[in-house]
Amino acid sequence: MRQIGYWAAHPYVRVNVKDFSEEWVGYEPLLELIKLAEKPREKAFLSCLFLTGGRVSEVLALRKNNFEIRKNEGLIIARNMQLFKRYRKVQELNLTNSKGQTIRRWVTQKLEKTRKPFPILLGEPLTPILLEWLEKIPEESAYLFPSPYKEGKPLSRFWAYRFIRGLDKAVNPELRQKLGLNKPFIVEGMKVKDNLHLWLHWFRSQRACCLVSGFGFQLHDLIDWFSWENVQTAMDYAKKGWRGLAEKMLQTRVSYA
Repeated sequence: MRQIGYWAAHPYVRVNVKDFSEEWVGYEPLLELIKLAEKPREKAFLSCLFLTGGRVSEVLALRKNNFEIRKNEGLIIARNMQLFKRYRKVQELNLTNSKGQTIRRWVTQKLEKTRKPFPILLGEPLTPILLEWLEKIPEESAYLFPSPYKEGKPLSRFWAYRFIRGLDKAVNPELRQKLGLNKPFIVEGMKVKDNLHLWLHWFRSQRACCLVSGFGFQLHDLIDWFSWENVQTAMDYAKKGWRGLAEKMLQTRVSYA
């Protein structure tokens, strides 16, 4: 008898940055989290995931020659990082389901696009971890995170997912609070049984919050750095949180007269 898949019998709730990205947690909790990773490869993956702000597939596709190290200028220039979430609709289909209802579907074509060059500062606390890993890769065209099972291929999204979920289990309550992961998992008024867990896109969201709170990026700066196409995406990711808003208010001279 064919077994029913897990998600066929359970509701699927997607973790969304609009619901759970609150504020920049700071470098110290991030470094504590990275220390929980056992292998240098895993530490480098987390550092790269945050420093580039890339989607997991984009980070896994990175090669050594995507990074130009400029020590005299105190930065790394990341070039030609692939963008995987870009599609073009090439055909519209009107399909009929079992109830006789018409459903619109589209045939899409994946667009080959890359991010514009963007900087990573050598002085950031996570950068030395990335630099150490880059030095271990002998060939310029080699993947940063090659698969040990498939020659000439990077590690898979499934590997990344399993690693992050395993890492989440190692986070103690104190660190979970620092990372903002001690909150109930609530989506559209529905409370899920478990608390919020660590997820891959969390690092991308934290990078955006870091650029806003730590470096003073405005929305147009974020759009330029991430190669985003619209302001709404930047607004979804970049949150100052109450601490950032309070800091801005305290730095501004206001007359209460």
